[in-house]
Amino acid sequence: MSKEDPKHGRWILPVVIAALIGFTYLFVTALPPAEIPVGTTTTVAASETTTSVPDITTTTTLPADIAAFLRLVDGYESTANSIANDIDDANTAWENREDDVPSFDDTLAALEAAKAEAQSLSDSVAATNAPDIYAAVWPGSVTAAATLPPGVDAVIAGLRAPDDGTARREAVDAYETLTTEFLGSLNEVRAATP
Repeated sequence: MSKEDPKHGRWILPVVIAALIGFTYLFVTALPPAEIPVGTTTTVAASETTTSVPDITTTTTLPADIAAFLRLVDGYESTANSIANDIDDANTAWENREDDVPSFDDTLAALEAAKAEAQSLSDSVAATNAPDIYAAVWPGSVTAAATLPPGVDAVIAGLRAPDDGTARREAVDAYETLTTEFLGSLNEVRAATP
């Protein structure tokens, strides 16, 4: 019996496979490591004409003073919406009252509380020192906020008016317009954010 392999070249296939694995390893280890920020998903399109990835960086981090200011703006918006809802609720309850419930005194107290909140909001907005980039738009918000307390006064005067409720209804509608204008001014402030 001969110990010679009858099929010559059987050893070539394992050598070719080993060479392919070796070359693949060399080329893969020569590639630069991928940089993926923690907590984000990034898709980078491969380019056949360049070997470097273009530096495309988008920053969503705002400076601390601007971020703090925008949180105040969000709080002012929330407060303004809350006051408008309280006025609307008090007005609706008064419109739909049955057997003197709610009473005039309860409705008046709800509107006076809304006026105190509107005054507090107006004072807070006026006392806010906006960052310099908002210098052109922040005065509009201060002015719009200053109209809110007199707007509630008009609703209170409408409640006290000896008419059929028309003055009160018109004052409530006017207050909704004032609130919309104030919220619009806050949106202009946000739009000025770089």
